[in-house]
Amino acid sequence: MNPKNRLILSALGALALTASLMPLMRVWNQKPESLSAPMSAGDGKFLLDLKDGATDADVADIQSRYNVTLTPNSTVTEKSNRLYHVAANPGSLLNLDALRTDSRVEAAEPEIQVSLSPDELTGSPVQQHDLARRLEVFSTSDTSPMAGRHVIYFAGSSGGRVITIKGARPIQTSETRTHWRGTSDENDPNGTRPNDPRYDEQWNFKMIQAEEAWKRTRGKGIVVAVIDTGVAGPDYKRGKGCRDFKETTFVPGYDFVNKDDQPYDDHAHGTHVAGTIAESTNNNEGVAGLAFEASIMPLKVLSASGSGSAGDIGDAIRWAADHGANVINMSLGSAYPSKVMENACAYAAKKGVLIVCAAGNSFREGVGYPAAYPSCLAVSSVGPSGELSKFSSWGKQVAIAAPGGDMIDSQDPKDGILQNTNMSEKIGGHGDDYYAFQGTSMASPHVAAAAALVMAQGIKDPAKVRDILCKTATPKNDKKKYGAGVLNVGNASKSAAAETTWKLRHLLLIGLSGLLLAFGGIRRSLALRVAMAGALGLGFFLPDGFTSLVGANSAWNLLTFSALLPAAFFLIARRGPAVKIAGTYALGTAFALFAGWTNGTIPFTQATFLGAQLPWTLLNAVALFGLSLGAGLIARKHMR
Repeated sequence: MNPKNRLILSALGALALTASLMPLMRVWNQKPESLSAPMSAGDGKFLLDLKDGATDADVADIQSRYNVTLTPNSTVTEKSNRLYHVAANPGSLLNLDALRTDSRVEAAEPEIQVSLSPDELTGSPVQQHDLARRLEVFSTSDTSPMAGRHVIYFAGSSGGRVITIKGARPIQTSETRTHWRGTSDENDPNGTRPNDPRYDEQWNFKMIQAEEAWKRTRGKGIVVAVIDTGVAGPDYKRGKGCRDFKETTFVPGYDFVNKDDQPYDDHAHGTHVAGTIAESTNNNEGVAGLAFEASIMPLKVLSASGSGSAGDIGDAIRWAADHGANVINMSLGSAYPSKVMENACAYAAKKGVLIVCAAGNSFREGVGYPAAYPSCLAVSSVGPSGELSKFSSWGKQVAIAAPGGDMIDSQDPKDGILQNTNMSEKIGGHGDDYYAFQGTSMASPHVAAAAALVMAQGIKDPAKVRDILCKTATPKNDKKKYGAGVLNVGNASKSAAAETTWKLRHLLLIGLSGLLLAFGGIRRSLALRVAMAGALGLGFFLPDGFTSLVGANSAWNLLTFSALLPAAFFLIARRGPAVKIAGTYALGTAFALFAGWTNGTIPFTQATFLGAQLPWTLLNAVALFGLSLGAGLIARKHMR
């Protein structure tokens, strides 16, 4: 090839790489959306969030300088979180704007209230009344004191109420109405069907292919923090645990409402959520949990009435991140953003925690908080038909959908999510039993449990876990309603296995390295052959190793998963033995990119790099193979 043609081809290659890079430049410059709380507080309470490095001297100085009194939101997190209730001293006015400008302050805002109360429902009072008559939880025990009565409870991050209808009967619907009804294969060839007697009523686990995932993973070693109304799992001083949690593993939690280490659920919501994640399974009792070998960390932030504060939730998020949680589930929310909660979520995400949140139950577009924060994974709800539940919130922040039930039209408990919890008679229940709930509150723990299953397979980077869950979801045609699609944990576990287990490509790489060592040719010294084999392995394993350090969302991955480093090495080497090493380095990186493409493990997360990931991967793989070929041709030329 003459120099002119070589120059033209080089220019075209550089242009192609530059063109593929352009769509990704947004990654380097993107800034997260800043969200602020409303400027007024209905109950007159305000929060001051100091930076993590603030000292006791800083606290004292702020109190003196601004004439305020600071009271820790929680004594167990005072030193780590530095979150305070702030009040003006007598004779002075509270100036939030002045506090916000202080370099030691991260946020100063009215305290947002988070509630499951019915006044969170949108629409006119007439619409609310009509919805309340038709919504959720049904008693499912035919022998219970509530037999012949329907307990209707709307569980979710934006609304809740209980109404008992005496003498009512479910509307009977055809069993062929939905694909996800019916029993599992009694033969159970894979040994994955649980022996829990009411497992067949869990259509939701069949929808997401739970049994396929259980062939590979059950969540062992992963801790899921349930930030909710508490969990009636273990026995506490305030009450006994529910019957189907006796074999569930719990780690110590905390009660941010009562300020002690007894996070007992006096509401019913949190226990039901925890049941979807890790209710005792294969114990010949009740129903199953999705990640039943994972551990639950119960953190109570909502009272018996289902209400709580942004301060307690922020403290709980940080507490979970500091005490070993891998996943956080928050089936709660508010219509208003809180900088305190947003900062806490960002803190947990930086510590490697995946935060999964319910999108809300507003019956309309508009994702609630904290689900709408960039560091959180927002989950909408689908019913047994696989279509969006009528109550589910939706919007651009929705990342994925999952089963949350939909009993609004059918008024049939079979269309809800069945788990064990303790619902008191005060709110229409009958104690420790199995209840069918519906809501995005029920959808969110499916995704949290799926994340635990993937993490148990060895993938701990929350960005990568999120990417796997979204890439393997069953696609739907409306991204605002379903995000990437409906959760498919069976596919997710397959994808995780493809990334964490040794495959044919690894064996081929080892074989090629062996050939370089054994049959390097007379003109190649042993040292050169060793260097070439090492360069091949470096090119293959360096990109993934670098990703484990910077995270799957980092734009720095563009450097290692590209032809840039091998090309630079190639240009420096130019000729001689070094060009052979550069060629094998390029070949190893090409294998890494090609393997990622063929196995569905493209290195860039979809959430960050969008559709540019595929052209970047393929163009760079072609360029790398070209570099390797060019190095071989140069080496051959100089052997003559």
